[in-house]
Amino acid sequence: MKILEKRQQLLLILLTILVFFPNFFNDFQLAWDDQWQLLDFEFVVNHSYNAMIYHFTNFYQGQYFPVNTVLYILLYESFGFNASVYHAACLLIHVFNALLVYGIIVNVLAFVKRNWTIARIRWFSFMVALIFAVHPLQVESVAWISASKIVLYTLFTLLAIRFYISYIKSGKKILLLVVALCYLLSFGSKEQAIILPLNLIAFDYIFNRYRNVKVRLREFYSTVLLEKLFFLLIGFFMYRFSVANNLGTFDVETYPLYQRLLFGMSSFMEYIFRFIAPVKLYYFYFFPIEIGENLPAYYWGYPVLILICVFFVLSQYERGNRLVLFGIMLFVINLLLVLHIVPMPRKMITADRYMYVSIVGIGIVLTWLIQWVYLKKKHWRKIVITLCCGWMIFLGVHSHERTKDWQDSDSIKQNVTDLIERRKAQDKPVVNNPLKGGLHEEK
Repeated sequence: MKILEKRQQLLLILLTILVFFPNFFNDFQLAWDDQWQLLDFEFVVNHSYNAMIYHFTNFYQGQYFPVNTVLYILLYESFGFNASVYHAACLLIHVFNALLVYGIIVNVLAFVKRNWTIARIRWFSFMVALIFAVHPLQVESVAWISASKIVLYTLFTLLAIRFYISYIKSGKKILLLVVALCYLLSFGSKEQAIILPLNLIAFDYIFNRYRNVKVRLREFYSTVLLEKLFFLLIGFFMYRFSVANNLGTFDVETYPLYQRLLFGMSSFMEYIFRFIAPVKLYYFYFFPIEIGENLPAYYWGYPVLILICVFFVLSQYERGNRLVLFGIMLFVINLLLVLHIVPMPRKMITADRYMYVSIVGIGIVLTWLIQWVYLKKKHWRKIVITLCCGWMIFLGVHSHERTKDWQDSDSIKQNVTDLIERRKAQDKPVVNNPLKGGLHEEK
């Protein structure tokens, strides 16, 4: 079975590189953040000790990414401002992330599905990792140099989870310090990493660490909860650090609560729709209205769709399907900060890059569903295999072509222009037009 593992990992690497191969020929995005985050960022060129200390203890342009900047410095010192090198680095990190996803899912299934064969576990894990690796929603995070923060913070987040799994298995407390270090490095790459403690709780659930809550409450408090308190304290200090730099605070001028709730529901469903059918993807997704305006009537249909999702979750809970519940937890947890329920300074209602980590969760759910249909409906097997192969080929080809959209600023501007023309044709507002003065990559 080790041979199968090696072959799957090699295939995962080759397919990912093949899908994103156009990335090696893409240029910098001179009108879309690469200039201020890299090319015109003096610290990348002149990185003295004092400048390094300042950069690690302060925000820059409203964002905190010193670890990511260290990556830029290393690349600059070795290759200068060669766009292909920076794109290659983003792709390499993405490949590592896919391999980590594969390893993490193998470990989860080996614990949860002990009645499964090793081959079944590895093929399930390979499917989830491949979806994560080649899905078109990942293109923005991989093909945009300024979004390297996303692939980098995810790398440290996945490493933290991998070490946390090792801690659960071995009980070695020193591994918690390694997890904490990865947590800090992840936050130093992108502030969105602050959500890690909730991800750890999801892994506590799937590894059944809550099974003895009633009979061994004292042990539960002294281990599971105390561990989370440690990481929650780290997260709290990260949040206070953000507030001290005027980040992490709520917008005063924002949409009313009921509209934000509907935004959250619509965004949640949109991410599901785009995962299943990733067509008409854009760099920028406009809010449907200006602040103070009324929402379109169709937005009230989203609560119905959310209820359907809730019923699905409850049905899986009643059946004791912990794997699906775990996947849903990962999907929701890693979207919590970008659903607009809490008013944060974001100019777009959704973004492909916000799905980078959450794809792992929904990938687990979809792979389980495909497997369930395949095993329960034997007369549908040929149809299932055909549809799965067709869908995966579509994902790879679409990602390959969409990577070319990120060739330079003119090509990605055309992507936004197409959306603007489409909205105007549908008599929809163009809120926070990014073509007017450019747009910073948001948290």
